[in-house]
Amino acid sequence: MATDAVKRVQRLPLPDWAWALLLGGASIAYFLITIAAATSFFVPNGGPPVTALSVWGSVAVFALQAVPVLWRSRRPVLTFGLVYLCFLLAITISIDRNLTVTPTFLFAVFNLTALTGVRVWASILAASVLLDLSIHLALASLSIGMLSPVAVLATLIRVLPTYITPVLAGLLYGSQRRRAELAGETTEALRQARDSQLAAAVSEERNRMARELHDVAAHHLTGILLQAKAAIRVQSSDPATTAELLESISSEGELTLQNLREVVGVLRREDEAGTVAEPTLSRLPDLIDSVRAVHPAIDLRVSGDIDDLSPATSLACFRIIQESLTNARKHAAGAQVAIRVKRGPRDVVIDIANKPPRSQTPEGGPGSTPPPPRTANTGFGVIGMRERAAMLGGSLDAGATVDGGWRTRATIPLERRAVG
Repeated sequence: MATDAVKRVQRLPLPDWAWALLLGGASIAYFLITIAAATSFFVPNGGPPVTALSVWGSVAVFALQAVPVLWRSRRPVLTFGLVYLCFLLAITISIDRNLTVTPTFLFAVFNLTALTGVRVWASILAASVLLDLSIHLALASLSIGMLSPVAVLATLIRVLPTYITPVLAGLLYGSQRRRAELAGETTEALRQARDSQLAAAVSEERNRMARELHDVAAHHLTGILLQAKAAIRVQSSDPATTAELLESISSEGELTLQNLREVVGVLRREDEAGTVAEPTLSRLPDLIDSVRAVHPAIDLRVSGDIDDLSPATSLACFRIIQESLTNARKHAAGAQVAIRVKRGPRDVVIDIANKPPRSQTPEGGPGSTPPPPRTANTGFGVIGMRERAAMLGGSLDAGATVDGGWRTRATIPLERRAVG
């Protein structure tokens, strides 16, 4: 809207070529009508005689004077300069200065004032006025001799209004144009700020969706993968264990599908029954039980009340523990995992540590090779956990321990306790 307003103010109703035609025709018509009414050129014995050279020479100059208007938008200074030169040429061949002050000349003064800065148009017009006054004072002096104060004043009255009126019009138009430009710049800045905020919101929502899907999918798919590998290894030697593992894989797959549906429901903020609740620490025992089916060496200890944490804090704690268990199952299958959750007066501290991977795992049997040690920059799990903690003003450190294990420690400040 504001940009359109700027364009409307910067551009006059007609294109430059139309202004050139219109002003050229108006200037010639004004000149010929004045000649017809005030001289004997068209009507015998109607006034002072004039020559054909002065009349048709002036017509040619006025036609030529309109040509620079074609560039008035792009080159206002050049346009005025050429128009002014034609004005001076018309003075030399015309019988009266009043006939040379054409609509094209007035428009050129207006255009220069409207489209250039004060210093530019003021300096150019000051020089033009001085030259104009000098020429006409010199002509008056040649015709009447010594100039009297009255003659000087009469010359000033003839010359100055031809500049003052279009200058005032140009100043008014220029102020409107500058206000429109300022409004357009303000609107553009607001639009860019709005687009930046929208892009940040979209990016944050995309990251949140990625974290949720990663945490849920990685947790369950890791268990399915480990049990599938175990079933392949013992399928010929222990059919009963293979059947148990396949049954567990089936259950894990159903649970994965259910949890993914819950995540999608949370992201959409609705399902058939309404809003789907995001997982909180109240579901931590269920999470531990589901993991113990394939990773029994888990020790969970909770200190303090964790039931009245804010939903955001509780969700972040749950997902950090879930992702840490997923990493332990993936990189240290069968190793002891100690989970400590401590509710303090100002924050919640989560500490998850696992021992080094065992050389013998229930799935792999004797002689299986432990996986390579992890680094803090492996995958997106640690990055997602750090983002969750940072969003709530907390911090998270993760890294290898001196005995070859892994430890993750998160500190999340408490938000306002839920009212309820």
